[in-house]
Amino acid sequence: MACGAAAGTEVVESRGWRVPIYLGGGLVALAILGVILAIAAMSDREETAQNPTPTPSASAAPPATTTPSPLPTTDPVPTATVDPLNPEATPTVDPLNPEATVAPEDTPSPEPTTEPTPAPTDDPGLGTTGSFSGNNGDWTIIIASETSESKANKVADQAADKNITAEVLNSDDYSSLNGGYWVVYSGAYAKKSEAEDALGPIRADYSDAYVKKIEE
Repeated sequence: MACGAAAGTEVVESRGWRVPIYLGGGLVALAILGVILAIAAMSDREETAQNPTPTPSASAAPPATTTPSPLPTTDPVPTATVDPLNPEATPTVDPLNPEATVAPEDTPSPEPTTEPTPAPTDDPGLGTTGSFSGNNGDWTIIIASETSESKANKVADQAADKNITAEVLNSDDYSSLNGGYWVVYSGAYAKKSEAEDALGPIRADYSDAYVKKIEE
């Protein structure tokens, strides 16, 4: 009975040995995973070392550019040629072509103006040169006799300044006078007495004055 009982008994395997196997397998798997991760990390480091990421450097400010000032342009001074035959002509310059030489235009010369000759006035104090103003045979007062007409006119002008009517004649034109003189006389009187009456005031300035009859 005891043997039969032993033969009918089921032998149960011990389950405790599987746990270490599972643990060992898990550790091996973790180790393999760790190796793979380490290899991957090393690969990433090598790629990073071979191709480093460029660090952006601080960009320097571009140098200030100086715009050169434009050089002043000078217009060419037009040259003008003066006409040698008419130097007073005003040269003209073509504004569209200042370098071209244009013939000068003739400047019209101003026309001479003729001033009218003033009419002689009957000024009793103005000495004049000419013939005897009286009639043939009249009497006059001789103030002075000069050898030149200029001297005679000077004396007549001086007499005029003294309010004495004085004129000049050429003694060569009259037979009653000595030739070769320019005679300064005053007045023409038909009678000798009239001339003598006028002689007094004249002698106050010309003591050598005298009365004379004028005949051709």
